[in-house]
Amino acid sequence: MDLRFVARDGEDLILESDQGQRFQVQIDDSIREAIKNNPRVSAADFSPKQVQDLIRSGSSVEEVAARLGQDIAAIEPFAAPILDELRYVLEAALNTEVSDGAQMRRFEDLITASEPEASFSVAKSDNEWHITARGESLMSWSFDPRTRTIEPTNPEANKLAKQQSKRDVTAPVSPRQASQATRPEIIEPEPDGERTASVHSLVEELRNRRKQEDLKPATAKGRASLPSWDEIVLGTTNSETDSD
Repeated sequence: MDLRFVARDGEDLILESDQGQRFQVQIDDSIREAIKNNPRVSAADFSPKQVQDLIRSGSSVEEVAARLGQDIAAIEPFAAPILDELRYVLEAALNTEVSDGAQMRRFEDLITASEPEASFSVAKSDNEWHITARGESLMSWSFDPRTRTIEPTNPEANKLAKQQSKRDVTAPVSPRQASQATRPEIIEPEPDGERTASVHSLVEELRNRRKQEDLKPATAKGRASLPSWDEIVLGTTNSETDSD
């Protein structure tokens, strides 16, 4: 019966047979000595980061296992979280809304409209995500998950982008609409200083009116009545208010 290394659990090695039966072997001095004399069987031949970097750059689990001379079962635990990351980034890219002429469409729908059999993949290199579509032609784009921007990075993707821009034709616009669009009406708030000046002008105008009209009798304290707020804002007089 052949056994293969699966994982390490503390001071124990987990081994598995061809039939799937697992065995736990304690790492003692004799095993350490054997590993030291035959480093090819050491679990330290590769690191989790090395596996994850290879998976993130586009290699499959099988390719990584073959490259590192390891069983697939030894690679899968380290590859699993990166495979989840790749699926997440690819889904985000395929669902990103991009311009298609006068409307917006999902990136995946835009590509499959011209490449119905396209299959998509994602990889990261030089700190940049790359989306690839394989169909009758090979197209690639750079993708920024934070800003949701997609840019073509090869001639085939550029060609599709040019075809897309040719469809970017909006409906005809009349001269009147164009004039309104280029000269929108802007209502700016009146500065505080001008608003205060306007109130003072109203007060002055009311005083001038009072000089020309008969003023009401003085109040009980012998003082002429002051203009009300309605008089200041609306320009009415006390006589006009009383007549109502």
